[in-house]
Amino acid sequence: MKKFVGILLAFAIICSLTACGKGQAPAPADSTSGVQSGSTAESSTPKRTGELRITIGTAGTAGALYPMGVAMAETITKHVDGISATGESTAASIENLRNLHEGKMAMGISMSEICSYAYHGVSDYENSAYTDIRAMFSTINNYLQVFTLKDSGIKSIADLKGKTVSMGAAGSGGEMAGRLLLGIYGLDYNSIKAQFMGESDGATALKDHKIDAMIATHPLNSAALTELTTSCDAILLPVDNDAFYKTYPAYARCTIPAGTYPNNDEDVTIPQNSVIMCTSLNSGLTDDDVYEITKAIWENRDEWASSAKSVEKQAVWDSILKNIDIPLHPGVIRYLEEKGVTIPEGLKG
Repeated sequence: MKKFVGILLAFAIICSLTACGKGQAPAPADSTSGVQSGSTAESSTPKRTGELRITIGTAGTAGALYPMGVAMAETITKHVDGISATGESTAASIENLRNLHEGKMAMGISMSEICSYAYHGVSDYENSAYTDIRAMFSTINNYLQVFTLKDSGIKSIADLKGKTVSMGAAGSGGEMAGRLLLGIYGLDYNSIKAQFMGESDGATALKDHKIDAMIATHPLNSAALTELTTSCDAILLPVDNDAFYKTYPAYARCTIPAGTYPNNDEDVTIPQNSVIMCTSLNSGLTDDDVYEITKAIWENRDEWASSAKSVEKQAVWDSILKNIDIPLHPGVIRYLEEKGVTIPEGLKG
């Protein structure tokens, strides 16, 4: 009898251990993933036991987006329990979206029209849509700017034919935007001498008369553009072709007032869009994670708003959904609705 009872007890213990082990999965720890856990121990509850380390993809260090991303990462680390964030310099929109799509990054910025193209499978993303991308919130304004020198004889985008033009870094969102802009004027890489440089290198090359013009997709008066326009007679070319705005409605016409840049004495019309903070359904973040991150960022805005003048003026609550036309993340929707924001049906996914 004792032997039989012992067998029953052993069987009960084995069943109990087996049941406790069901449904468990190790926390993500792959160094190439968007999130990394500081603990590899399995847990019998959904609650995270280790620190979650995430990366925020920004842009080059010369503009406002890198310091903004770094400051937001510090705010997340300070106010969201169990999450440690780092802002990382990248080639911006296209690289960030690719890394989000591949689960190698948790958050990243993108120009609004690039994330729209990626989600909807338009332009360079035809037949390879990133339908996992989700918007979090809008940040600063972005502008498609074309600079030349006052004595170059170049008066319009059409005049760039046969000229040496910096298109931005190869494979960047700026390079794509510049290519689409040239196409409206009947130009392509066969009709100009394209150079692929980041904003700082392009500005230096223009100042040194090594190129005839440069295309930049950056906020007004970024560090490199301020240096360019204060050190030489650089002027901003107008983009006033109706066909551009009809073909690419993600851009809005924007009038840049005279005097915004030195030596620019007349109002100039150029395209404007927004820089969107994005995440992905492949990021490894839960809905609760995204809710807490969004809450921490916007309820502690004073900690990151001073990272750049454009951030302080433009990354504001009233513009939180500006120029977003892809679905918001469910965690973001939850937070915004708690704060009384009406979410358009088209952004609910």
